[in-house]
Amino acid sequence: MNAATIMTTNVATTECDKTVAEAMRILRDERIRQLPIVDKNNKVIGLLTSRKLLYLTLPRYISEGLLKDVKFAPDLPQFHQRCSELAHKDVCEVMDTDFKKIGPGVSIMEVATIFVSAEKPVECILVVDNQDRLLGIISPWDIFKRLCEYTEKK
Repeated sequence: MNAATIMTTNVATTECDKTVAEAMRILRDERIRQLPIVDKNNKVIGLLTSRKLLYLTLPRYISEGLLKDVKFAPDLPQFHQRCSELAHKDVCEVMDTDFKKIGPGVSIMEVATIFVSAEKPVECILVVDNQDRLLGIISPWDIFKRLCEYTEKK
């Protein structure tokens, strides 16, 4: 079994010149947490995640872990202001360009290893062809589903 057999192929995407507000609508409407950013040729150039958007909207002292107890954080107006400012930015200003990508022939074992051995959490792995065009996306959930299928057969 390889990446091509477990990836989701119907992937919502957006382009770099779209606003963050437009990207957020796609994330919400499609009920997804990761949104690949592609160019006109479907080449992957970035990734925007709901986690990254949350990080960007929270006051720095919260997102950087400087406040131990956020129950008393007084900055709800700052949160609203940051949301408003972020909404008008282009996706290319906030997208991550350091993301995991693999080819369709990578084994499921290698895919699982990427998820569990990464230094920082990997939310998804993009599957691309040899020209970096998007073919699909894999989440830890896709691996888990295969694990369940395997254990149910035993």
